[in-house]
Amino acid sequence: MALASIFGTNQFRYEPGGVIEFYDQYAAVRESFAQASAWTGLDVEALVRQNGDYDDEVRRLAVPVGLAAAQLGIQDLLAEKGLRPHMAGGMSLGGMVASCIAGACERRELMGLLMRGELRPLQPQTEGEPEREEALASAYLGPDDNPADLCADRDGVYLSCDFGWDKDRRVRIAMLSGYRVALEKLSAETGGLVSVTEGTDVAEHSPLRAGAQEVTRGHITAMPFTDPTLTLCSSLEQKTLTRADEVREMFTNNVVAPISLVHLTQEMERHGARLGLIVGPSPSLDAMHYPFPVVIVDSPGALSRAVAAVFEHGISLRR
Repeated sequence: MALASIFGTNQFRYEPGGVIEFYDQYAAVRESFAQASAWTGLDVEALVRQNGDYDDEVRRLAVPVGLAAAQLGIQDLLAEKGLRPHMAGGMSLGGMVASCIAGACERRELMGLLMRGELRPLQPQTEGEPEREEALASAYLGPDDNPADLCADRDGVYLSCDFGWDKDRRVRIAMLSGYRVALEKLSAETGGLVSVTEGTDVAEHSPLRAGAQEVTRGHITAMPFTDPTLTLCSSLEQKTLTRADEVREMFTNNVVAPISLVHLTQEMERHGARLGLIVGPSPSLDAMHYPFPVVIVDSPGALSRAVAAVFEHGISLRR
């Protein structure tokens, strides 16, 4: 009966209220933010509260660094309470945080990588050419539909994230990316089953990010990785990463490859996961179906629910 820690993505803005409560009440979370601030030079206030009078560059960097600091700090707090996972994994940024928890990557190295900025959204290089503007879209499909079919034989439309099903398994939810014009055309043809997300300008987790991947590759190649000491499950494919070079490859491919909650959680189930703790704010994951029970640990009030779930499901904790 194994416990899994799951970490979400930074592709959706999160409300920092729960993080602020953790920060105010627990030293482990304050220490995580203090470390992130010392390693990046970003102000703790900006990282914790995700607000203030900051320029766009600082604001962009504060989102992934702040979320990573929150996830790491809350996981440290869970460990203090004896809730040490048998396995870890995550979506996008969450996959990199999980690698730190699994002992494959140093936290300082991750923060340094995030601060380089290549993993954040890049401004399109085709400004002034509307047909080349990039965007994201949400797709809501039937439970038996394959999200990849939406992109088949369509130029400029890619599956970037398969979230699987809603809690009742009535709807299959996916995120698409690509050129805005192509996504809007698909939305019109599907009668609104596909909804283009306003305010997005980068085709995340798609081949259109190949340039950013190449820029990032050099930084990742120079980063020290070690073999995971904890079971580390990937969301890029249904796979367990056991070697340092596999983790490095995941970091590199994470820029352009689609991610899948289905791959991640099915691999965790294969390893015997019987309870998952979704660590930190995860607005994209709180309404999804999982093959095992989950508790969303996004505020201090969830700690007692997490402890209760461990006993309820007979989880044998790691020492």
